[in-house]
Amino acid sequence: MRLFAIAFLIACCGPTFGHDLWLIPPEKADTGRTLTVRAHSGSEFPVSEHAPDPAKFARRIVISPEGESALDAAGIEAEAGLLAFRPSKPGVYVVAVETSPKLITLEADKFNAYLVEDSLPHIYALRSKEKSLDRPGTERYSKSPKALVRAGDGKGIDFAKPVGLPLEIVPLKDPFERKVGDTLPVRVLFQGKALADAHLGWATPGDGALPRGTVRTNAAGEALIPMAKAGLMTIRLTHMTRPKAKDYEWESFWTTLTWYVPN
Repeated sequence: MRLFAIAFLIACCGPTFGHDLWLIPPEKADTGRTLTVRAHSGSEFPVSEHAPDPAKFARRIVISPEGESALDAAGIEAEAGLLAFRPSKPGVYVVAVETSPKLITLEADKFNAYLVEDSLPHIYALRSKEKSLDRPGTERYSKSPKALVRAGDGKGIDFAKPVGLPLEIVPLKDPFERKVGDTLPVRVLFQGKALADAHLGWATPGDGALPRGTVRTNAAGEALIPMAKAGLMTIRLTHMTRPKAKDYEWESFWTTLTWYVPN
């Protein structure tokens, strides 16, 4: 009966909730020149449905071979927020932002459908067990996307070193040294600790609203992501907790990792 209810929600309710936030890096980058990273918000990677304002991000950082520095807010262009930095030497740069938490309340059917569609069926099952599927869901959510930029032909940095995002996908190998047909090992961290059974999805342009594929992390928070084609690629994840705070019952954390798979 529970599986039937979940299938019914998927068939009848359609997409209901928020959008992923991606940082779209430049395909090619040179040192000594200002680079622009585009912040896109949407449901079909990498199409942006509205422009996030980068000046309102709670945190903007770039990790270079020389350390951490600020990532500049550079305005809005069409449906994209613009972020900028100038790489001083060859190497791989990690750019990341965090949004300020926001509150949202969804009607019961929309909240239930969102849980199923965003790979949170355990939360749906919990609501079913507690007989609260007819109640609206009040949630606090925040997003912390990350992108990788290779400037020049330099080698990377320590990819297994987290940058301190609330929810973070950390590559365990240099993605720019992998090629089509390889897999990329990653680790998921939540509040700095390995997150087991996290439901990762990956996508390339043109895949639509559904991921190209999905995988769950093991007990160490690790998983292998196949690299099926060259070009822009993203890995995404939503993780939900239940703090039962005064103003909200649920809290979700969204993250993406985006880069260009080499030819």
